[in-house]
Amino acid sequence: MKKVIYNLFLMMTMISFSSCLTSGLDDLPVYEEAEITSVSAVRYRYISDEISPATGQNIVKEVNMTYTSEINTEAATVKISVTTPENFPTSELNNLSTSANLLVSVGLSTAARLTATNDSPDLGKPGDWSKPNTYTVEAASGKKKNWTIEIVSLKK
Repeated sequence: MKKVIYNLFLMMTMISFSSCLTSGLDDLPVYEEAEITSVSAVRYRYISDEISPATGQNIVKEVNMTYTSEINTEAATVKISVTTPENFPTSELNNLSTSANLLVSVGLSTAARLTATNDSPDLGKPGDWSKPNTYTVEAASGKKKNWTIEIVSLKK
């Protein structure tokens, strides 16, 4: 009998704490912006000569590159100028180019998402930056805007 009363009490408690609120809620904002707001990183990724003691394989390393960026929201373009930082490994200077091993990360408008188009590299992964790359930014509202991101200079 105690078990039945306990179960009834538990069910009544659950029902009393559940909400049936269907009005009076604030509307959430619908984000309309489909913008690239910043360049957050440019990195060079390479396989070092160091061997991992855990796996016995070469360690993959990244170097944060020094960069400046120019974002034109009207033209939907991002132009990036990259220079090697002081801590760049001299053994990798000959391998450094815009055609491989550089990765770019960008910031987007609130609740927007970005998709690579026309064989452009996924952002955050090494890719070919020897040419302008195109991306579609989609706002939460569904509005889309096509962007071009380009590394315009690379100084070693």
